[in-house]
Amino acid sequence: MSIARKLYQVSNRLWLASRSNQQRKRMWPVPTKLEAQHLRGCELLESRDVMLESLPKNSVCAEVGIDKSEFSAKILQATHPSKLHLIDYSPWSIQNAKKKFVQEVAQGTIETHLGDSGKLLQSFPNEYFDWVYIDGDHSYEGAKRDLEATLQKLKPAGLIALNDYIYFGSIDLVKYGVIEAVNEFCITHGFKLVFFALHSRMHNDVVLQRI
Repeated sequence: MSIARKLYQVSNRLWLASRSNQQRKRMWPVPTKLEAQHLRGCELLESRDVMLESLPKNSVCAEVGIDKSEFSAKILQATHPSKLHLIDYSPWSIQNAKKKFVQEVAQGTIETHLGDSGKLLQSFPNEYFDWVYIDGDHSYEGAKRDLEATLQKLKPAGLIALNDYIYFGSIDLVKYGVIEAVNEFCITHGFKLVFFALHSRMHNDVVLQRI
């Protein structure tokens, strides 16, 4: 993370701390509520590691936002994908993935993509992915962009998993927009939650599928 980005986050936290409860409520309205049809049959899981066990095996999938590729390794081990696309805007993350998965890249099992996730997702053929894991930009705008970009690229029975289905981060003190983006996406495009995976600090995961 750049020094400028760190300074921005610190100043933003100080600014938020100086706001009143009412001011924060006005800034962050209540997300659109899901209806019963969007939750019917949803299974509660103890972790996203367990969630991986329920995702399709030998599939074509993508991870948006790979950081140190720690979860990428778990995806490989748990789901044995026929093709895993790793997408990130960070040159360091992409280079690290190439070093970590030298054999898989050489074999064509893993393909890395550097750049804007929304634009990169749109470059894939329609109905290409069995599932996509989104853990990139956690703002409302970022999560919505990745969801919309994934929509046409997903097979009819495909799944979309997202990390950080949370309103506010207790560690980084940042307002997340994943809940708002997911709920609006489900209502607008007719998706439902099939899995809700808990996290120890409540940075929960959800998995979506067409109703």
